[in-house]
Amino acid sequence: MNLFQKAILTATLSLIMAAPVMAHQTFLMPEKFNSAIGEQVNLAITSAGAYPNMEGGPSLDRIPFIHVVLNGQEINKLTFTENETHMNASFTADNAGFAMAAMSSKRRFGEIEPEEAVGYLDYIGVNNEVKAAFLAQEGTPALNRSYNKHTKTFFCVESCDTGRQTAYEAVGQDLEFVASNEAENQFILLLYGKPLAGHKVTVVSPGSDNLELVTNQSGAIDFDTSEMNSIMMTAVWVTAPEQASGVYQSDYATLTVDFSK
Repeated sequence: MNLFQKAILTATLSLIMAAPVMAHQTFLMPEKFNSAIGEQVNLAITSAGAYPNMEGGPSLDRIPFIHVVLNGQEINKLTFTENETHMNASFTADNAGFAMAAMSSKRRFGEIEPEEAVGYLDYIGVNNEVKAAFLAQEGTPALNRSYNKHTKTFFCVESCDTGRQTAYEAVGQDLEFVASNEAENQFILLLYGKPLAGHKVTVVSPGSDNLELVTNQSGAIDFDTSEMNSIMMTAVWVTAPEQASGVYQSDYATLTVDFSK
């Protein structure tokens, strides 16, 4: 049973007893991180409390940005299927090389109940000044929020030797990870296409403790991947409103990669 199948069969409860939106990450995961020429490639986009579980999939109309590249060539013929745990995008691999898929969701708006607002502000990482301004409002107002999810995955068809330039290039998501050409285990976090320095990144590797990292001056993180297989990197960027009663916009980014040989 491969990782994709295990994820579908696994159903675990989140350990974070907070608002569901605070506990879930959205990510892309291929059925296989290395497929063969002629095979159908299946890419699942899902949200779950723990990677690589699959708990809830979006509908296609929620995903306006979809970009899939194989060996430097964009894949335009994708077939989509929706089910309870994930949305699947599939295509037939007609050549070998490095591949990348990226998807971004539409912006969603909503409210966080007053009793959960402080926990949400802490979760998305607003600074103490912003949090104090929200708490200084009269009464107990709800928190107005909006968010977008930006997700990527890197995978290969038979070989990763060609088309690797795709890994180093931004695709235009507001917040996204790209690979660094400085080292195999180094990645760069980009905000609006520019490196984001001094920012928190979490690396999730099933069966291991999460790594809590901070990007360097070049927006890069690096870590030991020798004991890792499939991982998810995740980061969030918050744009606070000018007025405390305004809308707090969060952009979430994830990238899944497999380091197994």
